[in-house]
Amino acid sequence: MTRQPIILTGENIRCAIDPQNGGRVSSLTAHGRELLVTQSSETNLQQWGLYPMAPYAGRVRNGKFNFNSQNHQLEMNLPPHAIHGTVFDRPFRVVESSPTSVTMQIDLGPQFNFYGEVIQMITVEDNAVNFQLELSTSNEKMPGQVGWHPWFARPCRIETAFKKMYVRDKFGIPTGATINPPAPPYDDCFTDSQHAPKIVFDDAITVTIDSDCSHWVIYDQTNHAICVEPQSGPPDGFNLEPFVITPTTPLTKFMRLSVAK
Repeated sequence: MTRQPIILTGENIRCAIDPQNGGRVSSLTAHGRELLVTQSSETNLQQWGLYPMAPYAGRVRNGKFNFNSQNHQLEMNLPPHAIHGTVFDRPFRVVESSPTSVTMQIDLGPQFNFYGEVIQMITVEDNAVNFQLELSTSNEKMPGQVGWHPWFARPCRIETAFKKMYVRDKFGIPTGATINPPAPPYDDCFTDSQHAPKIVFDDAITVTIDSDCSHWVIYDQTNHAICVEPQSGPPDGFNLEPFVITPTTPLTKFMRLSVAK
């Protein structure tokens, strides 16, 4: 098991990978500037770096869902809900690495009642970082969802344009209904992106976030960070919009962070 960070470098980018802490990016510097919230004694594993989310992303209401006519209970790691999947706080196994790329693998763990695995590939170019997640199963079928959760360190601002935003109930969970997005601040899920979201840092660095994910969670209610989370489905997706994975139909998504100055 790899315990030291894996360092990937491009001409203008340095990316540190922490396999032990959920296969996350623990540091991402561009043109000498740190772009992410890094680990400290006051941050838990949900609140720093850039980590993959699987086999669900965001909250699952009360940790409960029904699949194939059976009820299931997830660990409530943000009571009274389950959040961000079962892999962000567990060690990944490094399958392959080079100075510019790393491939890691993990199973879904004992907290999920279906057998499956996640493979994450991260590749660094001179001015971009590419991410790919594949969620697969060798069993008959299971529900699945993937995404990424980056914590971009302020001072920075966000530029987005979405047509739809999910309505949240009093518990902060999407109901399934959508509205035209109001003005920020947000802790909300959006769809129908009109252009790739951008994070603009005060020292003229811009990060453009491209993804083939259909949903985006934006969280900008803290003074120290902005989160832009591409997801394959909405929070509580196991109940609202379940995606079924089979041995011949894995779920594969990508994210690309392009840096310009």
